[in-house]
Amino acid sequence: MKIGIGIDTHKLIDGDHLILAGVRISCGKSILAHSDGDIVYHAIADGIYGCLSMGDIGDHFPDSDPLNKDLDSSKIINHAVELVFSSGFNINNIDVVILLQSPKISKYKDEMKENISKLTKCSNKNINIKASTNENMGFVGEGKGISCHALISIK
Repeated sequence: MKIGIGIDTHKLIDGDHLILAGVRISCGKSILAHSDGDIVYHAIADGIYGCLSMGDIGDHFPDSDPLNKDLDSSKIINHAVELVFSSGFNINNIDVVILLQSPKISKYKDEMKENISKLTKCSNKNINIKASTNENMGFVGEGKGISCHALISIK
């Protein structure tokens, strides 16, 4: 068994939606990013790369490459998962924490888990998503940013 952690943090800007784990959430904010800004998929992919000792997203999908501009982050997950399988492993479980003051995401968690399960071939019962607001403190609490932490185990 191997374990990896992934963390992705971005600035929030005025916009009309967030994309979290492939779910479009309508609100007055967007994530400032080179790709589509799906920090959940980014954190999971980085955790997978960590499990495999294969660097991070920047090594595989550099933001200096114009082909990665506005990239659908499911492609990043697919790449990481292919590396898991080709290395003789399967994803055992995924634990995700999203730090975001607003909007509340509880009603989107099941859809997020389903999307993650489909992409990673990890059982839905082995995927957990938690959210925290940072209690109005720091850049997350002030609504200026969003962060996601993901812990992944493979076996």
